[in-house]
Amino acid sequence: MVKTIVYLIGKAGSGKTSAAKYLQEKHDFTSFTFSTAIREYATSHNMPLNERADYARAHTAILREHGVSYMVNMALALPGDRICLDGVRSRAYADLIKQGGGVSIAFDCPTEIRFSRVKNSSDTSKYPNTLNAFIQSEKDDETAIKGSGITFETDVLMREADYHIDASQSYESVLAQLDTTAQVILAQVNIATRHTKKLLL
Repeated sequence: MVKTIVYLIGKAGSGKTSAAKYLQEKHDFTSFTFSTAIREYATSHNMPLNERADYARAHTAILREHGVSYMVNMALALPGDRICLDGVRSRAYADLIKQGGGVSIAFDCPTEIRFSRVKNSSDTSKYPNTLNAFIQSEKDDETAIKGSGITFETDVLMREADYHIDASQSYESVLAQLDTTAQVILAQVNIATRHTKKLLL
């Protein structure tokens, strides 16, 4: 079975999680979120997650215990022929997913717009309620994992992405762009699948 694998790149408030949900509901993708895997690990190991640094510590613990490929392999082993990985920020993860045939979609959105979307979130551990604190939190987050086998390189990965979504637009516009992109990706996979079947005849 040929799998369609997409991974979403973007910063907090850019709409990645909503996009993953849309791909799941509209195009039958199975969604995997790195932060969910980290929360599950933290819960099972009695690790607190009260601030972004706690997520970094739990992430580091996963890397030390299981290695870089652990969460990626967990995602790629999900059932179904369409997989969406939400929130890829590391070159090491991106390279592993690409090796598995994955294509990337970046969600481009200015900091001020992203902050306006998350500033009223109840999850203050992840989303500070002032713009300056939000910007500093993202800077701290990008360096939190260094030295543990993973570095976050969101800006670089976004520039190198296979597809781009202008996530500064309205929710409806973002979904329309995503829908077009998903159709292009699925069409390309269908062409590749038919070509492979012909070769096997």
